[in-house]
Amino acid sequence: MIRRKIIPIVEGHGEERAVPFLLRRWLRHRRFHDFFDVPDLAINAKGCGRLKAAYDRTRHLGIEHYIEAALRNQPDAILVVIDADDECKSRLPGNGLGPELLARARKVVPNLPLAVVVANPEYEAWFLASPSSIRAAGLLPVHVRIQGTLTPEFSRGCKGLIEHLICCRYEETVHQLALTHGLTFSRRAQHRSPSYGKLLRDLERLCREARINGRKVNEESKIKFGAGPSE
Repeated sequence: MIRRKIIPIVEGHGEERAVPFLLRRWLRHRRFHDFFDVPDLAINAKGCGRLKAAYDRTRHLGIEHYIEAALRNQPDAILVVIDADDECKSRLPGNGLGPELLARARKVVPNLPLAVVVANPEYEAWFLASPSSIRAAGLLPVHVRIQGTLTPEFSRGCKGLIEHLICCRYEETVHQLALTHGLTFSRRAQHRSPSYGKLLRDLERLCREARINGRKVNEESKIKFGAGPSE
């Protein structure tokens, strides 16, 4: 069986391990884990500004550069995850950060399954969409009260809210991976955080397109080189 490869690209050190782990959890949840591989480490742009910057290959700037880096790993699909921060608030309708970056990336890989997900306002908002499941996973102190009306994508200072829940200083490189263990894939979490819902929908699409693309490549190889072993 050929296993397809999904390569994630992220903006920071915390997401470097957390996003691949989240993808592998989701693949197991969907029972796709026998068909797809995700590396332990995502490609790290080391700053959202480096992904959003104008393309400069020599200075390692621009989403185009990181897509090219992902292509060296011979992926079957590429997923880019970046924080919105306050940028989405300042953009006019129809001029979203995600579509802009996706259009730039598409110029590099027009035919490969590709997605750009903008966490709104940041990756930590996805934890606030799943507080009960994170507590159920034993990742929150039992005495901390969770607000039932959390609206993560309209909350200011998601990291501060996380610190309140975990009762200690929040450190991305420590807590992002740990809290990702407790993320749920429920409809409620997706409703609370639409950008998280988009991530899960994009993962479904990438897996579907990667399987279809793989079958096309396999059939083309059989025609060109003769019949070989089936997938």
